[in-house]
Amino acid sequence: LMHLRLSAITSTLAVPLLAIGCRCPSQHCMPCIPAVPCCCEEAVAPSAPPDLAGMVPLCADGPCQLHPLPVPSETFCLIEPGEVQCSAAANANLANLVRLERHWATVIIECDSRYVGRNTCLRRDLLSLHESDLRSEAAVAALESFYQLAALEAREFYLNRAIEENQASLDRIDQLDNAGLPPEIDRGEIAVALSDLKDKRLQLQFARLQLNGQLQQLLNCPSCEFRFYWPHVDWNPNLDPIDVDAQVALGLSNRTDMRALSLVLCRVEKSTIRIARGVLNIADEAVGSVEPTEGWIHKLRCICCNDHELDVRCQQLRSLYSSSELLATAEVKNATYKIALQQQRVQLAKQAVDDREQDLSELLAKRDVEEISIFEINRARGRLYEAQTMLIDQVASLKIARVQLRHTQGLLASDCGWGATLCCEGPCDGACVRCAGK
Repeated sequence: LMHLRLSAITSTLAVPLLAIGCRCPSQHCMPCIPAVPCCCEEAVAPSAPPDLAGMVPLCADGPCQLHPLPVPSETFCLIEPGEVQCSAAANANLANLVRLERHWATVIIECDSRYVGRNTCLRRDLLSLHESDLRSEAAVAALESFYQLAALEAREFYLNRAIEENQASLDRIDQLDNAGLPPEIDRGEIAVALSDLKDKRLQLQFARLQLNGQLQQLLNCPSCEFRFYWPHVDWNPNLDPIDVDAQVALGLSNRTDMRALSLVLCRVEKSTIRIARGVLNIADEAVGSVEPTEGWIHKLRCICCNDHELDVRCQQLRSLYSSSELLATAEVKNATYKIALQQQRVQLAKQAVDDREQDLSELLAKRDVEEISIFEINRARGRLYEAQTMLIDQVASLKIARVQLRHTQGLLASDCGWGATLCCEGPCDGACVRCAGK
């Protein structure tokens, strides 16, 4: 009787709906696709380029005012490398979102069935690894900005000294010219060199703004272009040789991608095959994309075939693990040899500084005897400042290379206590291992 009543109600509601139909007025017309015809006016190209030198005014003479770039005052905000690394790792926004997702997975594990729990537990471990990887990405970005900013601040000292030397040379030339004495060097050459140095200083000031802004964002600090950091760096370069094999072994045992593949390969079962599909799909959209059709009729028709998917997924996972291991080994080796490269470049830069210092000392010693001109001495000082700037860059690049090695090994997040702790990591006794054993 109840079934008859429901059928009558359904039929009663269906008749008016069919009569009224779907109210979709937009289905009767397609939207107009905008299109602009291609057209251009025939013209003759100008015979000469624009006279920009005549168009651009010299603002130093008063006709215009330029907005200055923000520059630091006498005080800075002091930051340490360890503090920057761990603060950026903790404040990584995407990692914190993944952490909340992992918490929700824990809630499901606690309240749902054992079957759901097995799937969700494996998924939760993969979320833990992804969270650690995101925190490592934030840490390496912050440390790279940290050392780049430290090198920039150190370079500015020598850049300002070089500007002072060229300005002194220019003033000396003007004094000689006013006294009616011919200068020993072309004034235009010094003026152009001085202009180039001032342009480098402007670029340095803008790069400082960018690096400070990046650090403010990574350290979860308020954005303010008038707040500047001062990186506290131990500038002593570590020139100890690197054991490549030891670094590779350390990286393979800690990288999150290798741990994730190893985890799925060791723990996947027929009940958790959805997780295997998802992991394979990250490698390529086509891999892991084919699933059995839902519905009991399809399951009955393929009841003898569906178990074969586990064999296919295991083979795919083993192949992906092998190729990923080769790629990870290459990446760690590359990062290790980059350190060896930078160590040698530091040595070359140090030798260049010593050579420039010796050249300047010899000129100063011979100044009174051989009448060495002040312009030649100023040029020697400029070459020395350039060599010292190069040494700063090479030492900073060496420190960044060591940071990148730790990142490639998957250790930056672990250094700050954000390493992934897995509940499913342990005995390797999943279906793929049992199948391989047979």
